[in-house]
Amino acid sequence: MLVLFFLLGVCQSSSLPELKSSSFQSNNRALVLTEPRILLPDFAFHKAGKIAFTNESLKNKWTLFFVGYTFCPDICPTTLSQLDRIYPNLTNNANTTTQVVFVSVDPNRDKAEQLADYVHYFNQNFIGVTGTHQQLWPFVTQLGLIYSIVEEGESEDAYYLVDHSASIVLINPAGEFHATFKSVVNKQGVHNVDMDLMVEDIKKIQQQYALEHSPKLD
Repeated sequence: MLVLFFLLGVCQSSSLPELKSSSFQSNNRALVLTEPRILLPDFAFHKAGKIAFTNESLKNKWTLFFVGYTFCPDICPTTLSQLDRIYPNLTNNANTTTQVVFVSVDPNRDKAEQLADYVHYFNQNFIGVTGTHQQLWPFVTQLGLIYSIVEEGESEDAYYLVDHSASIVLINPAGEFHATFKSVVNKQGVHNVDMDLMVEDIKKIQQQYALEHSPKLD
């Protein structure tokens, strides 16, 4: 079966969020802030334990979304390993929680329980979710990301590759699309995000957001 998601993406490109630079100060050229911030549309994905992961799962937390699949030979394991490395440096306290969510765009082979085992290999706090292509495609494109599967097999044991974005998207505690950390090609020829710069920017973004939402004194 030939899945032409790139062609579908052309038709939906007009609905993508508008990404602009802003007055936010950063040395990270890979950071793109979303202006205006856009509330994510309703979604519902599968999570291990027959638990739904929905818009409610984003409230009062910062969320890093990364798309991929468990059979990925390079980008996904590299990115998840690096996210595990920097995870202790992300703010996680009584006031701020940052969750890492891996969205599998290969639901034919990646079932919820297997997906949980995969992400927990890297970090027990990571969350793995998936859904049908009818659910995944509009959600992924809403984040400004993309994926494509060519000649997808009919069975769970079929071998095929999935092309997908390697960027990481930041969602704020209101469930709004806040920023994108674009990937670049490293010396090994693999797309990746500069994690250390990302952590610096996330902390600045969270501080700015806290100031924006702090009680105003008369």
